[in-house]
Amino acid sequence: MQETFQNITPLDDFSEICEWLAFKGWSEAEGGNLSLRIDAENIPEILRNPDSDPVPLPLTVAALGGQYLLITGSGTRSRDIALIPEEGVGLYKIADDGKSYQWIIGNNRPTSEMPSHCAIQNEFMLSRPEYRAIVHTHPVKLISLTHIPEFHDPKVLSDCILGLQSEARIQLPEGIGHLPFQVPGSLELGLLSAEEVKHRNVILWHMHGALSVGTSLTHAFDQLEVVEKAADIFWTLKQSGLSVDGMRGEDLDKSMEYFGRTDRYKNAFKDKD
Repeated sequence: MQETFQNITPLDDFSEICEWLAFKGWSEAEGGNLSLRIDAENIPEILRNPDSDPVPLPLTVAALGGQYLLITGSGTRSRDIALIPEEGVGLYKIADDGKSYQWIIGNNRPTSEMPSHCAIQNEFMLSRPEYRAIVHTHPVKLISLTHIPEFHDPKVLSDCILGLQSEARIQLPEGIGHLPFQVPGSLELGLLSAEEVKHRNVILWHMHGALSVGTSLTHAFDQLEVVEKAADIFWTLKQSGLSVDGMRGEDLDKSMEYFGRTDRYKNAFKDKD
């Protein structure tokens, strides 16, 4: 069974993304975690039926019932997962009623933020079924943004940071979110994040890190790179004593219209009204 697990293609994605997270210094020590929902047909039949004891979840994720998750383990390091993903990533099945999960193979101690991942993956099933990947990590320049009081307003944050590079808002027309401090690994953090990913793909967790969601681990990672690059520009301008006014409104409007993102851009924060 272990050899069969090692040959599951998504493990290669975990290896690649974790290598980049470690290389960029975004995943210090045991920081950060990832998950990916995979369809049963992409799992060898021998791995589809767990026989381990069910572990209760602190919430019911009915829409996620019967689904399979690959998720990084508690106490694992990205730099190690990059080398031996089958030791740092575990395969789990969510119970049909969404009230518990069972370990199948691989790492058998899921990240402490398993409730957050389950809450978000459940929301994907309800409103964004094409989305199946979550990357949570600790980019320095993004965490630093959460220390600026005015950026606690996600519209102010998005308009400033994503307006500093011409393609950033094109990539993320809905903007980026910000959540007030919650205890790491808490159910509250997961529930708030699940609500936020209905509308946005990248969320900053106050003085904690960043969360990105996507159709694949690569997609989620790409979006983090876009926001981190914009944040890098912000801090570079700040350190140089230059203005951080960013793009003119009319130039942003032209870009949104050209790429067919005007409605998504204009309606970005209507959910906050």
